[in-house]
Amino acid sequence: MRRHPSPQFRHAPLSKVKKFASNKIEKILWQRGFSFVSGLDEAGRGAFAGPLVTAAVILPKKLILGLRDSKQTTEKEREYLAVIIKKTAIAWAVGISHVDEINRIGIQGATYLAFSNSIKYLKTPPDHLLIDYYNLPTSSIPQTSVVKGDAISQSIAAASIIAKTTRDNIMRKLSNMRQYRKYQFENNLGYGTEEHRKAIIKSGQSDCHRTKYCLRVC
Repeated sequence: MRRHPSPQFRHAPLSKVKKFASNKIEKILWQRGFSFVSGLDEAGRGAFAGPLVTAAVILPKKLILGLRDSKQTTEKEREYLAVIIKKTAIAWAVGISHVDEINRIGIQGATYLAFSNSIKYLKTPPDHLLIDYYNLPTSSIPQTSVVKGDAISQSIAAASIIAKTTRDNIMRKLSNMRQYRKYQFENNLGYGTEEHRKAIIKSGQSDCHRTKYCLRVC
């Protein structure tokens, strides 16, 4: 396995970062005999439009310096960390539930589906799952639900970075398509900003919107 240097942020000094995720939970599991611990997290669950994206990441035992919850990073930091994670990880994969699936089976079912797919697509099968907040009833793999796991666990933090950057890139590509330009996905990434709500009220929903959810909140 190739080893890569830990990241040094080019856009923000590490001294200004308050808290990083650790691998303390992973160490406990490694000591119990689990070799391939996969962190899982999702992005886009609360959005008005676009897919829900999950990621599964199995990291080696070496810490990635500067890794933390995607919500606590800038866009440039996330993009940089995503590259490091993909190079360093033993395995990583994403699962995507598209809007038609969310509309058909609901956000909870779509979340389970995306999680299951991200696990299935891992090139190295995990023997334990670390999941931010969730329990995954569709999996027989041993698992641990960790409250605020993306802020605590390196594996979950890595999954949060991969899920977030993947979904953001999807939404930016959609924003360039003529039929979606009026919704300004490049600014709101599908989330329910005031401008996005006004665009839905004025122009109606597109095939990229989550039908039932938008009807409740717009």
